[in-house]
Amino acid sequence: MTPRDVRSLDDLRAIPTTVKDDLRASEAAHPPLGDYRGSTIDECVRVGCSTGTSGKPTIILWTRHDQAIDLEAVCRGRWRWGLRPGSSLAHGHPFGLYGGGISFSKGIEALGLLNVPCAPPSASPWTREVIRLLAMVRPEHYRFFGNAGAQYADAARAAGRDPERDLNLRVQGEDPIEQYKSVSAGLEALGMLGTACDEEDGAHVAEDLAIAEVIDRNSGRPVGDGERGNLVVTVLEKDNAFLRYDLQDVVRLHLAPCPCGETHKRLFYEGRVKDIVAVDGRELLPIDVLLALLDCPALERSAIEYQIIRRPQLNALPLRVEHGAAGTAEAPALAAAIAERARARLGVPVQVELLAPNALPRFTFKAARVVDEE
Repeated sequence: MTPRDVRSLDDLRAIPTTVKDDLRASEAAHPPLGDYRGSTIDECVRVGCSTGTSGKPTIILWTRHDQAIDLEAVCRGRWRWGLRPGSSLAHGHPFGLYGGGISFSKGIEALGLLNVPCAPPSASPWTREVIRLLAMVRPEHYRFFGNAGAQYADAARAAGRDPERDLNLRVQGEDPIEQYKSVSAGLEALGMLGTACDEEDGAHVAEDLAIAEVIDRNSGRPVGDGERGNLVVTVLEKDNAFLRYDLQDVVRLHLAPCPCGETHKRLFYEGRVKDIVAVDGRELLPIDVLLALLDCPALERSAIEYQIIRRPQLNALPLRVEHGAAGTAEAPALAAAIAERARARLGVPVQVELLAPNALPRFTFKAARVVDEE
């Protein structure tokens, strides 16, 4: 194909999609950087890698122009969230070769905010130092992945501080609303593809920087408004661009006009294809399970910790849930009540096993909620 072959969005759909495994295969066949780059390494100013949550990390290169585009998207997204110069934001991104922390931090600083880069929580003395600094600064905003906020809150309590009163740290567990406030096209393409406005009804896509499609992963056809599908992105502005990059992320399309006045379409980020659990003919994601558990009175006023067990040919969804009543005489009735409430929300039978607090793994960055067992 040549540029002359692509004159419309319909023409664009004739181009095959590219997935992360294609990038890995290219890097293996043409070491060390593959043959899909838009720039040579001597034209670039930064090298990094992806998180590797879906397999071996891929290598990412940025030119100075690529960085400018990423910065534009980050600043636009943070402004839409209501962040303004003179405010402050703490976050738990890792740094080093992972490029997201650097892009996130540069965007915060370019917007004029005080950047408070905490890094993921750990058992090291460094976390205690972070708590001391957070108590001094009391950031106005926090952005943590998974249960990192809960771990920082626990560290604060261990240091004799109240997380909300002393650190201004309110959100301590996973919040599905936060998941819907942004959508990414991956560090390889456009990390900050879109964010939610004050309506908090889907993330507005930066359609001047990238073309976002939502397709059925089996047929490759576009899905309808409100339907789940794979996010496929074509980057328009960057030197290291992509044509129809399938993130293998599950998103939901939202085409209704937004009361805020923005005209770019909106997306809800639902999760990763690799985390889909098939149960009794239905496909479920961790966010579906979390929303169901948040609807359970027995789990109110606590940071919910859970694990989904994936096995072949499931007729009921196995869940492990932490609760203080685990191991007591109340546990069987409590587990049954949680299972019934979750069944009503998810539409499939649910089997709940209660575990003692802190029995499940804690995650300093992206949570892995699905565990495969035979």
